[in-house]
Amino acid sequence: MRIKHISFFMLVLAAVVFFWPVKLLAAQQTAGGVAYIDSQRVVDESKAGKASLKELEDFKKKNEEELTKRDKEIKDLEEGLQKQKFALSSEEQSKREEDIRRKGIDLKRFKEDKEQELKDLYFKHLNKIKEEIVQVVQKIGQEKGYTLIINKDDSIIYASPDHDITKLVIEAYDKGVPKGALK
Repeated sequence: MRIKHISFFMLVLAAVVFFWPVKLLAAQQTAGGVAYIDSQRVVDESKAGKASLKELEDFKKKNEEELTKRDKEIKDLEEGLQKQKFALSSEEQSKREEDIRRKGIDLKRFKEDKEQELKDLYFKHLNKIKEEIVQVVQKIGQEKGYTLIINKDDSIIYASPDHDITKLVIEAYDKGVPKGALK
């Protein structure tokens, strides 16, 4: 009797192991299943993402122009000092060298400050976009009945392109984000 009990248990276990993937697949198909998005692509291709990237590029370009202007000013002062070096008193020469040194320090600080501002602006925009993407993805997941939606950037080794809903997310995100919402 005990052998029959073990055999019955093994038969049930074998049936569960054999038929479970079929049942799981059927459940995924009826409930919407699993999908993934490429969040970097959403940032790169969505209207809000493109607007953020443009704002960051404009900020960077503006600061690079200021850096170039200040760097040129320092180089001009150094060249002027070299040309007049022998005509200046040692006191005047020291004064000009100190001025050049101070401007160099100011330039370095300016550059560091602007790099930090750019990083802060980047993360501000990125976090805002991520929050908005999460809302869009949650809405799509609920409407389409998905069981699970994963971010491709989170270590997915393989995913069938049939389960990629990135384009759907970009389209929904572009429709749902009013112009100027990131400011």
